[in-house]
Amino acid sequence: MKVKLDHIGIVVEKLDKEILDFYQEAFGCLKPKYFKLKDDVDDIDYVYLPFSKGDNYVELLAPVSGPSKQFLEKKGQGTMFELCVEVGSMKDFYDEMKKRNITLVDSSGRPLPPEKPYCMIPGDDNKYAYLPTDKTFGTTIELLERVTWTRETYWGNEEKA
Repeated sequence: MKVKLDHIGIVVEKLDKEILDFYQEAFGCLKPKYFKLKDDVDDIDYVYLPFSKGDNYVELLAPVSGPSKQFLEKKGQGTMFELCVEVGSMKDFYDEMKKRNITLVDSSGRPLPPEKPYCMIPGDDNKYAYLPTDKTFGTTIELLERVTWTRETYWGNEEKA
């Protein structure tokens, strides 16, 4: 079972110029790509800031409402929200975790069934799941299986902003 680091999510109060400039100046992050997630659980504005080398990026999340907003209020700005690792096959990873008595969950902590061991984000064809935080010692670990979306889908061949 091989995994690779995809990104680290950090919760912030707002996606303002000062914080974006910091990541671009300190780490040479490329032009930001903005997104919005609004579903029956959360409302989050977020941005991907890709590193200029490799496939990794920083994800800054500015929650508007929901559990993510409560997380921000409790933990404070700058706290790691999640660690995301990419897996080759969500189904294979699910099966491997089941052997270890671990059931993958959705972003709200609800167990995922074996017939669909992932969830989707509207407008994104990747597959997502999470390891239960009671098994990860409190760390939110997001699992990602890329389907067709790649780095180029998000940024093309853009240079620094």
